[in-house]
Amino acid sequence: MDKKSRVVYFDIAKGIGMVLVLLGHLQNDTIFSYSPHILKLCAWIFSFHMPLFFIISGMLICYKEENRSDIRTFIGKRFRSIMIPYFWFSLIYLFIVLYSLLITKVILLKTLLIQLWYVLGMYGMNVLWFLPALFAAEVMFVFITQRFKNQKSLIAIVSLLAVAIIINHLRKYLPNDLEIYERINEFLVTVIRPVFACSFIFIGYYLFRLIGIIKTKTNRTRLITLLSLPVLLAINILINFKNIPVDFRSLVFNNYFFYYLSSTCGSLFIILSSILLSKIRIGSLINKDNAFPLLKFYGVNSLVFMAVHNNSSIMALSLKLAMYANQYLTRARGYICYALVILTYLIYIALTILVINRLFPFITGKPFRSDRKR
Repeated sequence: MDKKSRVVYFDIAKGIGMVLVLLGHLQNDTIFSYSPHILKLCAWIFSFHMPLFFIISGMLICYKEENRSDIRTFIGKRFRSIMIPYFWFSLIYLFIVLYSLLITKVILLKTLLIQLWYVLGMYGMNVLWFLPALFAAEVMFVFITQRFKNQKSLIAIVSLLAVAIIINHLRKYLPNDLEIYERINEFLVTVIRPVFACSFIFIGYYLFRLIGIIKTKTNRTRLITLLSLPVLLAINILINFKNIPVDFRSLVFNNYFFYYLSSTCGSLFIILSSILLSKIRIGSLINKDNAFPLLKFYGVNSLVFMAVHNNSSIMALSLKLAMYANQYLTRARGYICYALVILTYLIYIALTILVINRLFPFITGKPFRSDRKR
């Protein structure tokens, strides 16, 4: 499988993953009133939506052999592409908090100080927690695989994971009557999150080495891939609904074995589905290299998607549009309203990505176009 086609299916997988992240975060009483099944959908999405990105990260590191590069070069590259956006988007979030403090006066000074702690302590404001966790996890992975070879690297990450699980379990016994204990809890979460993320990077790395991301050039391998999809999905769903609720951000896993099995199967379901989708060719209009351009667009710009999608103002706007449309609908109103909310968000996110890429590329760690030509 050539390099270009590999990029296609990874981008499609990330694009699907980002749409699922959006759906998983669309949660409030109005949304849930559209259908009793939306809550179940969100529970399913939470079973694998964050591990999916860590697993893809591991696969990409394996494909590009980045763990063999100089670690200082790797850290510098990842800092530009992950941590610079983290600080820029955190600054934007902080301006919103300042607006709420000084203009609308709906929050207290204490809230601003806590948010500053989240940014500087790398706990992360809102959805931005993902960026420092990913950065630390990737650096940890490269360091471990360079310092320890073959099975020794697996022993190292399993040992770290065991310590992280113990710490995560002990967090439950922290008192909750003083704020200092909340800060300690957040600090512990910040420290052990990358370990859990790194374990999924290992899973992605070795899955890629094991199966080479199934080469679907023949009808037989495509058929095997197709038949594996319902099996993976069934395992993911059945195990997940015996293990809910789960949430990677708060490190709520319940049964760890069930969580890892369910999230790995769910992630593989999305990745293998993306491989098959990347092979679709419709006449001369759509070929495997430009199939599903919108999903690829969201996948390529997944960092910006993650940073901007959780917008309460867009939620209010989308609900107003859905309620307006609801006046003229007589059948399947709930599903149509839910679709309108999702569509509104996707349009807003696409426009925001275009504006940032065109006018403010430095936010994502990229130079201006004029600088790139030099």
